[in-house]
Amino acid sequence: MDLFDSGLRPLPGGRSESSFLAQAGDEVSVVRLCLRPDRRGSEGYAIEVALMTLLRGVVPVPEVREVRRPVGEMPPLVVTSFLPGERLDELLPTLDGEAQRRVGTSVGAVLARLAGVALLRAGEFRDAELAIAPFPPGERTASRAVLVHGDLTPARLLVDPIGLRVTGVLDWESAHAGSPGDDLATVLGWAPQPLADAAQSAYDGVWG
Repeated sequence: MDLFDSGLRPLPGGRSESSFLAQAGDEVSVVRLCLRPDRRGSEGYAIEVALMTLLRGVVPVPEVREVRRPVGEMPPLVVTSFLPGERLDELLPTLDGEAQRRVGTSVGAVLARLAGVALLRAGEFRDAELAIAPFPPGERTASRAVLVHGDLTPARLLVDPIGLRVTGVLDWESAHAGSPGDDLATVLGWAPQPLADAAQSAYDGVWG
């Protein structure tokens, strides 16, 4: 696909200033221009690509279709598949208690799968090989280190509004190797009670 001849249009929501939809025939892709280094520096985009590649088949993440490294003044560019679903922060106010429980069960299953991605030590990812720079002693130490999304707010979750299952986990800029249950604690911090209880139960069904 020639990305720039395929009719790029801003992606609704999120970082529309740097993320676009591109369509060629029936294939829809998300094109992201990595205009600024994130907190991990210039390799941040490459770390996110590595994480999405690692997690395919583990949790619902986009398929990486193309990566272009920076050349001259052209920033890095990442092309992924477009995931279906609605952002949970927009969908959640429309859900009754039973619907929240169904979403919560799916969220808890995603959390349990993430907690099963074991890593050698706690710390920050530092490059595209997912090498880990350990945290300073005493900072976020973990007896068992696993992959932690690090910012699992409802805006980072896509949900099928009919089936009420998670169809996408987005934005891995805060991902790191941390403690099992860290992402669950984040979800329990914002989730309404029916969703929170169902997420906890689904997670405990695997790790309880």
